[in-house]
Amino acid sequence: MKLPLSEGKIEVYMAAHQHDQNANELWSYFQAVLNWVNLTFSNYRREMKGVAWGPLYNRYGKDKLDTSKLEAGVSRLMQDEDVTRKSGIFDYVLSGSERALSVRAFTDNMKREAYERQGGVCPACDEPKPKFDISEMEADHITPWSKGGKTIASNCQMLCRPHNRIKSGV
Repeated sequence: MKLPLSEGKIEVYMAAHQHDQNANELWSYFQAVLNWVNLTFSNYRREMKGVAWGPLYNRYGKDKLDTSKLEAGVSRLMQDEDVTRKSGIFDYVLSGSERALSVRAFTDNMKREAYERQGGVCPACDEPKPKFDISEMEADHITPWSKGGKTIASNCQMLCRPHNRIKSGV
């Protein structure tokens, strides 16, 4: 069951239904979302509070999910110090979108060390390799975080902006 919200905006739905005799439709949707969350993520964690469960239910509520695999992923990510937004883990294990996690960024010192080690040169650029100012480069995980790479100095490289934007986890 998906709540017939106007473009997902609860305010629009509430305004359109403010004079309804009852809130059975809304209550049924609320119960369906809660039941789905409880069945999908059986171990309650305080980080679950505040997660936008409605949109996740709307996208994944009808999918056949491996709850054991989801739980293993949640548990692993809860222990990962690079994940700074733990509430985003639930979205990530469903969608695979790293944006939900807010993975810890390299410190300015790590970026400077990598920049100096590389001599301001982007390793992905073709010959002749141009030299960039540090402000024209972005820190990148040599081994991507999604493949187990840690946010540590030895896993940091500086890429020019265009190359960093196209690399994306490969």
